[in-house]
Amino acid sequence: MTVKLKLIPEQVVVIIGAASGIGRECALRFGERGAKLVVAARDESALATLVDEITANGGEAAYQVCDATVPEEVEAVARLAEERFGRVDTWVNDAAVSIYAKFWETTPEEFRRVMEVNYLGQVHGCLAALPALRRTGGGAIIAISSVESIVSLPLHSAYSASKHAVEGMVDALRRELMAEHAPISVTSVKPATINTPFFTNSRNTMNVKPKGPSPIYDPGVVADCVLFAAEHPARDLFAGGAAKMMASTQMRMPGIVDRMLAKAGIPASRTDEPRPGGKDGNLYEPYDDDRAEGDFTSKARRVSAYTWLETHPTARLLAFGGVLAGTAVLAQRRRNRLESENVAIGGSAMPLPLGDEELVIKVSEVVVVAEPVS
Repeated sequence: MTVKLKLIPEQVVVIIGAASGIGRECALRFGERGAKLVVAARDESALATLVDEITANGGEAAYQVCDATVPEEVEAVARLAEERFGRVDTWVNDAAVSIYAKFWETTPEEFRRVMEVNYLGQVHGCLAALPALRRTGGGAIIAISSVESIVSLPLHSAYSASKHAVEGMVDALRRELMAEHAPISVTSVKPATINTPFFTNSRNTMNVKPKGPSPIYDPGVVADCVLFAAEHPARDLFAGGAAKMMASTQMRMPGIVDRMLAKAGIPASRTDEPRPGGKDGNLYEPYDDDRAEGDFTSKARRVSAYTWLETHPTARLLAFGGVLAGTAVLAQRRRNRLESENVAIGGSAMPLPLGDEELVIKVSEVVVVAEPVS
């Protein structure tokens, strides 16, 4: 069954984890496009400023204070959306916390808390969203996952594990919905390092402020993926070419990734800014932080060429056609050269070193090369 999604101006959108960072940026973008919004998070003051900003720009929004680890509170968000706006068309799960610590320095309670927020929070969101979406007649569930659902980073064992769990859950959910021909799409968005308050607000055992591996992207790159998935059923979207490159390398050469991250992963997670004694972070209590962007704005890339192509299918097809045409020209030139060389040496048989199919290059992977990891 083909899932058909409404245009964003016709949608009612719920975002869990909207107080800051990616969730906040997505809410602002949905509001600008004319969607009606219900935003939820633990931080009421941040939600209030978000709704004020959306309504000041002509949008419609309401908020609900919600801890994603409490299913009843997540269900209340769905009820508010239906009571206030009549339905739910798109549901975005974005609540997440993190801890920077070596595996053996992370307590069982900290592992449990990260899993409760990042994984069970998404489970609770999907369980609340499904009945509402069925009543609507269909719609989209969008999980903000991470490239760490594929590539685990050192100092991030709890966070990486939680995102691996999210990926397993959404894959199973998607297949179950497909099996019953339900008109509900399930998308996993996998960001690279994004410039949000996430790093500053993480629990941190290091003596310096944490960060993510370069390059760093603007939260708008993730919002591009989310808004695209709200209108176009998509399975997986990588926010940032670096995320796609890391995932591809992990799948093809995991041993090399092991060695690379063993050497560079910890330094890539450390800034030069002292943080004596670390920081408790927002693992249990919210921070009063209503920013969409974090502390690395001067280093953040506003656009990802890879993600832009992934969210502009027509442009991607045209670019792919150009790559194929260029590849065909190069292949013909190679044949002509080899044929000339064959003639020069008496016409002995010389097979082409590459088959034609091996010369076909996926345009998105070509673009990734233009977005190096460092």
